[in-house]
Amino acid sequence: MHGPNILCRTLSIPTSGSGGKPFQFGNEWQYHSRSDRHSKVACWGLTLDLLMACTLLRTHVAEGKVALGINHELRDFRNNKRKNLDMVICTTGGSSHAGGSKGGSRGATDFAGLVKSYGIVLSKAEASDLSRLPTLPIAGVSNVLVATEAKAAMTAFLKARPRLKDELTSSHQTIHGDTPEAIAAGLVLVNAASTFLSTDLNKRDLRTEPAVVSQHRQPGDAEKVVTGLRDLQRRTQISDSGFDAIGVVVVNCKNDGSAITRVSSSPPSPLPNDDFDYTRFINRIAQLYATRFKEI
Repeated sequence: MHGPNILCRTLSIPTSGSGGKPFQFGNEWQYHSRSDRHSKVACWGLTLDLLMACTLLRTHVAEGKVALGINHELRDFRNNKRKNLDMVICTTGGSSHAGGSKGGSRGATDFAGLVKSYGIVLSKAEASDLSRLPTLPIAGVSNVLVATEAKAAMTAFLKARPRLKDELTSSHQTIHGDTPEAIAAGLVLVNAASTFLSTDLNKRDLRTEPAVVSQHRQPGDAEKVVTGLRDLQRRTQISDSGFDAIGVVVVNCKNDGSAITRVSSSPPSPLPNDDFDYTRFINRIAQLYATRFKEI
């Protein structure tokens, strides 16, 4: 599975802004709470791993039956809610849609083209695997098949736990309020670093002023977040309410420019036999796709 390594490698490179807007005070950040960079990269890596894990999905792509939807708005008819998701796998409505940020097109017309649009950094092996996949075009959405929502808990963990639960619950409700048959996948990035530079606490020019460093109690803080995610509803059949699959990736991110790395020790990282384990998460989505959409 490539997704977690791609996420860590890409986010390790600080950026000066998001969506065409520079960050305040000229600062550069690896992670910014008001940027969707981490979500877009996480969803891209998840999609790559799913394409590699699911034979039927690759067949559907090669046959032109499915496409990729970018920044697609889902509408929960029952609760009258709307939500934009970074990335969905769908049957196509035929209209084209270039990939990029909400602020405008960056010229990508297919999944591979988003590597440049999103600034994704691939290893030679990952690039080789991508090159062997059939072309997944970006197009207008007809019916959603797989909808992914990526969230992060990087600091202020006491506040993060209820926020994550509320945001993720709203996500699966909106996905299934729009399309009951869609596979709703939630991916959560949890930080296990003992220190962190928060964008909210560092509203100053860090080139000339000292940074405010947040202290974390690890691995306890990260473990509490992962434990709290187990309260999220999950479903085993279409008539149920909840996520079809939930994955957790634990990282060490100080947000100070040092390399971001994946944390594999358990706790706080889920064990390989845990449903939250990233590999099990991807394989579950692949299995659900293979059984639920074999007739499209």
